[in-house]
Amino acid sequence: MEQAEAAGRTTGTFEAESFLMDTAVTQKVCGAQAEAAYRKAVAELGRLEGLLSFFLPTSDIARINANAGKARVEVHRETRAVLECAQRFSGLSESAFDVTLAPLIDLWRRRGGEGRVPAQDEIEQALSCVGMRFLELRGDTAYLSREGCAIDLGGIAKGYAADRCIELYRANGVGSAFVNLGGNVKVLGEAEGGRRWAIGLQHPDEPRGTCFGLLLMSGRSVVTSGGYERYVVVDGRRYHHILDPRTGRPVESGLKAATVVCEDSMAADALSTAAYVRGLDEGLALVAAQTDTDAVFVTEKNEVLVTRGLKDCFQALRQTGLTCSFV
Repeated sequence: MEQAEAAGRTTGTFEAESFLMDTAVTQKVCGAQAEAAYRKAVAELGRLEGLLSFFLPTSDIARINANAGKARVEVHRETRAVLECAQRFSGLSESAFDVTLAPLIDLWRRRGGEGRVPAQDEIEQALSCVGMRFLELRGDTAYLSREGCAIDLGGIAKGYAADRCIELYRANGVGSAFVNLGGNVKVLGEAEGGRRWAIGLQHPDEPRGTCFGLLLMSGRSVVTSGGYERYVVVDGRRYHHILDPRTGRPVESGLKAATVVCEDSMAADALSTAAYVRGLDEGLALVAAQTDTDAVFVTEKNEVLVTRGLKDCFQALRQTGLTCSFV
């Protein structure tokens, strides 16, 4: 829920930062009804958190997890829609994107807090409860067919929330807005002065706020997945938070970051994770198979590869230590 807010105004513009859906949320709304529309967006994010949160015990997701292997759970139509989308992108990515990774995520979180890496038998036990085959959707109900299974929508719910914020702004007469939910960015219209919104791409090897490039966007979503912000260090080695469903361990795909650009933020959210897991070649193929979808990849060889659909949108910044090219 919202805990803190810092707002600044210019004529017809309302800017605010808050904490919702377990992440920092930054919004900039332009127009005569900007502040009123922002308040509605905050309420909407709180409502979605109440449905989709892994941590709130009364959420649809928490109730599905609590009843794993026991009973079907009636869920809200939006919860079902997000779960259906998760199933679709799991299939498209050959399970590189998988919302049933929660038992494995929890294992790494607990062991990391203890300052150690999970043992192989622990990883295998957690993996035995992972797989979209365990998720059954029927009518307005959802069911995890094996006890010990659990869902975590951390890789898709923020994308859906960004989409809903923009839909709400449109419905309230706002023609220009910027929403950033912990790295899930979506923009509406153009920025002040008729300029495209400038969205910075975080340099994976530099402090937060250091960008290697800009994407100039109108009416699209930009979502990045990478292992450079959330990690634990055990015996001098860094283990990041994005896990590979095939191995049960942090992804080693040859990528430092994968950014996906498309109109639908929920799709961009899922695809960025899937592309990061699959690696450069398979990630490029996955993105190319989608309509009006582009990407920016940063490899472990310090190469930046940008799909050609972004040729008029991408601007490389100087002296980043990275080489940029279009593919």
